[in-house]
Amino acid sequence: MARRRFVDPLTKSEQQALTKAYHQSEKRALRRRAHAILLSDQGHTINQISDILQVRRDAVSRWLKQWETLGLDGLADKPRSGRTPILDEHDNQRLKEMVVEQPHQIRSLQARFQEETGKTVSTVTLRRALKKNDLSFKRIRHSLKARRNERDFRNTQGLLKALQQQEDEGEHELYYFDESGFSQSSSVPYAWSPVGQPCEVTAYPRSRRLNVLGFLSHAGKLVYHTTTESVTAETVIEAFDTFVAQKDPDTFAVVVLDNASMHRSMAFRRKIVEWMSHRVYLIYLSAYSPELNLIEILWKQMKYAWLPLSAYLSFDRLCNEVHRLLGGYGVLHAINFE
Repeated sequence: MARRRFVDPLTKSEQQALTKAYHQSEKRALRRRAHAILLSDQGHTINQISDILQVRRDAVSRWLKQWETLGLDGLADKPRSGRTPILDEHDNQRLKEMVVEQPHQIRSLQARFQEETGKTVSTVTLRRALKKNDLSFKRIRHSLKARRNERDFRNTQGLLKALQQQEDEGEHELYYFDESGFSQSSSVPYAWSPVGQPCEVTAYPRSRRLNVLGFLSHAGKLVYHTTTESVTAETVIEAFDTFVAQKDPDTFAVVVLDNASMHRSMAFRRKIVEWMSHRVYLIYLSAYSPELNLIEILWKQMKYAWLPLSAYLSFDRLCNEVHRLLGGYGVLHAINFE
């Protein structure tokens, strides 16, 4: 009869170390090997441990020997050298320089890199290398930064910061005004779906449009006006008249808005003095500075995060969902501008 093989009886400290490794180690292999030593200490044979852990018998035998020779260190995997990287430090640096010139053409980048270095690499390897170099693949954005006056932008930024501080101190209310449109042909958000079965909504080459004119405060207040008609200077004036009428007559309100032609029209400018008599003052943003208008964040959240896909099934449903979100702002949904 073959002699049964067990580890030497464990000390209390060894039991504690093995138990900790078994329950808390990030490495699955170490947890399993520590478990094997504990089972052996409890009287389980090598064959029994092999059945319990679903591993080969010789693997269990090897673990027992490693424990007896090196202790817990003998159960951990040794560092592996691995395959020599295809791209060295110089290659990675050159790749970063080349991608600046061709940021959106991975195959052209691949061909040029191979021609210059003589190394054949797959697009998968190139993408992995770019990610390791802190680069990410994102949709290119349109930007107005090149057209704006940076000094005006910084001055406006400082003014808004001061106005916000004054609102926090109770001197006035600060609102950001803008218009946005919602239609069934609008850009729809990204969504998770089974591979090969993308989510789909009906494409509408033309769709009616629900226009929203909103006043949003940093403190969470939202005043809005909607219409299915085209937005004109008269529409904007009507929205401001509604805002003035619902405002506390004893409260100062500052409204920030952009330089759209409707906001600079003669009819609109004639109303400014009247609104000032009701303690409503207007501040125009520096040109080409949409990121300073906080209500732009609201429009983005509504279109790409809050609106359900079912809203696009019909125009009536879209209108109902938009009104639901607007009416529930601050309760159902809110934005933390901090």
